Amino acid sequence: MDSIHKTKEKQKSGLLKAILLILAGLAVNLLFSNLVKLLNIPLYIDNVGIILTSILGGYIPGVAVGYITNFINGISDSSSYYYGTLSVINAVIAAYGAHRGWFKRIPTIIFAIVLFTISGGVLGSILTWMLYGFDPTSPDNKYFATMFYEKGLPDFWAQFCSDVLYDLIDKTITVLLVLIFLYLIKTLFKLKKVEFTFWHQNVLSDEEIKVLKKSKVRNKTLRHKILMLLAGVMIIIALVTAGISFFLYRNKLIENNGDMGTGITNIAATLINPDRIDEYIKYNKKDAEYNDILMHLETIAKSHGDIKYVYIIRMTPNGYEVVFDADIGDDNTWYPGEIIPFQKDFEPYINQALRGEDIEPLVINDQYGWLLSIFKPVENPRTGDVVCYSCVDIRMSHIQEDENNFLAKVIALFVGFFVLVLAVFMWLTDYCVIYPINAMSMAAKTMAFDLSGAERQGAEKIKRLGIRTGDEIETLYLALVKESEDIVRNIADIEEQKDTINTMQNALITVLANMVENRDKFTGNHVKNTAAYAKIILDELKKDEKYKDIITDDYEYTIINSAPLHDVGKIQIPDSLLNKNGKLTDEEFKQMQNHTLAGQNIIDEAANMVKDPSYLNEAKNLAAYHHEKWNGTGYPYGLKEDEIPLSARIMAVADVFDALVSKRSYKPGFPIEKALDIIREGAGTHFDPEIAKVFLGAEEKIRKVAKENYDRDNPDEVSKDNSKKDDSK
Repeated sequence: MDSIHKTKEKQKSGLLKAILLILAGLAVNLLFSNLVKLLNIPLYIDNVGIILTSILGGYIPGVAVGYITNFINGISDSSSYYYGTLSVINAVIAAYGAHRGWFKRIPTIIFAIVLFTISGGVLGSILTWMLYGFDPTSPDNKYFATMFYEKGLPDFWAQFCSDVLYDLIDKTITVLLVLIFLYLIKTLFKLKKVEFTFWHQNVLSDEEIKVLKKSKVRNKTLRHKILMLLAGVMIIIALVTAGISFFLYRNKLIENNGDMGTGITNIAATLINPDRIDEYIKYNKKDAEYNDILMHLETIAKSHGDIKYVYIIRMTPNGYEVVFDADIGDDNTWYPGEIIPFQKDFEPYINQALRGEDIEPLVINDQYGWLLSIFKPVENPRTGDVVCYSCVDIRMSHIQEDENNFLAKVIALFVGFFVLVLAVFMWLTDYCVIYPINAMSMAAKTMAFDLSGAERQGAEKIKRLGIRTGDEIETLYLALVKESEDIVRNIADIEEQKDTINTMQNALITVLANMVENRDKFTGNHVKNTAAYAKIILDELKKDEKYKDIITDDYEYTIINSAPLHDVGKIQIPDSLLNKNGKLTDEEFKQMQNHTLAGQNIIDEAANMVKDPSYLNEAKNLAAYHHEKWNGTGYPYGLKEDEIPLSARIMAVADVFDALVSKRSYKPGFPIEKALDIIREGAGTHFDPEIAKVFLGAEEKIRKVAKENYDRDNPDEVSKDNSKKDDSK
């Protein structure tokens, strides 16, 4: 509960700091943007607060400052709404760059300035062109734009080059101001980063988060999948919404222009006398009334920039028969009585036109241009017949410009909102889904690794995560905690049972070996001594680079615990032979040698009775080969050098040395110095020279074991020596 309280307190503190940081960023933005306006400087300097907030607080505060700044500016200048996208993109660049350490080195600072320039200059110039176009004669244009245009660059490229150049200067100054602010903040307030978090578990360190983010998966990470899914859904929604909005907007534009065209055709229709259509065609300009009507039609045609043609026609089976065509100064003027073939787009409406019916406004794209054509039937009031049509063609090019302008605004608004939503959503997803799942995964991996140890650290790591999402993830976490605790308990029980079995196994081996050795009244401690000498040799060999991959802890454990079985074959040797007081005959010696083969057979039989006999393999090597010699003169197989298993070569030294220093039925124990000399002399013939060398090199340890052995075998002698020492005192 204490960790939960600390997490909540830390998050409240981080939220408060983030809010203050956002307010400070907004204040800095508005301060500099108004300052440059007041001083009439041809720059913006309105991204200082955005970049500064992004560096200190990350994506969410930075994007929020960018979005809110343009929303506030949009109150007085609506165009600011559309440029909010560029501010949001700059916030993302700054936050990403801060995470990568861009603002600490000059080369990466320059790289960041270039990216900011691409965002503000390149994308900003394209957006400006789509929204407003470019008028080189406008006094609002910047100096460089007019200069480039006067040098011969096309409209777009003149503005583009000017915008990029101005934005490069603007963003360079902006970044320099940001660096100054960062230095002052770190110096005066000791603030390097604002921790704006939303933990639903115990807080992870920055290093732990880095490890989680680097975790590898087979295909794509869950974070990427969620990001792509969200982006895909938002893009689909945006396309559908934009498409519907665009369609409605376009229809509205056509409807508005249709209304204007209908009004014009109504006016034109009132100018003509329906009874004189034939006379208009026959006499045309020779008729005063005709000239007066034509003048009015021409005035109407020139009254609005979007009107291209105003004309009166009569429908015939062969095409339009021209009655009036207002002259607008182009080469497409029709003459009275001229028959103009129907356009292809008009063909579906020919029958309606011949019957004098109403015709809906048509969008026609032909040799005369892309036009919205409005047709108004003109009736003869006496007969009620349609005698002609009053027509107007309105240019569609301006409608397309309006459509492009509308589409650019929709895209600009959507992209800024898209980045904002994406940043907030992924921030929430990280803390509510990604971090908890990855933390559980990493802790589970650690647990799997640590279960071989004694501390069970992995299970503790899982428990310490303290995930509290309150959903299926928390349920999964609680199940994982319980499972890990159960696994730890089960493994502990298994290891305890394993230790018990190993202890029992080793005890049985020792008991069996002692039963064999105790038949010889002089070799009762031989199994303990040889195991002690073997351990000394193994410890020394482990220091050698040559044996580090061979003599592992498991290997050493197996050899030491199997050492007592090296003479197990003596169980088949008669007591009379084992305890003979004197030298063995050749036949007796040969019979004694058979204990190696007998030991090999006994252990083989035991191995056949168990499923995993691996631990008996080295016991068999010890029993069968410990009397083999380095030069190949040993028994029972006459193996030499590396043909002899390493464990048997080790046991050969340990076995011979203990036999030399120990009392036997046929001899007293040799002095340690003499026994060591015999080992030294046998190196390279009887013994592996390297093993003999490390054995002799551990003389102090050897003497300690030998002395303990001597004290056990000669208690009376030890008692006398102690008495002499006491008397001398």
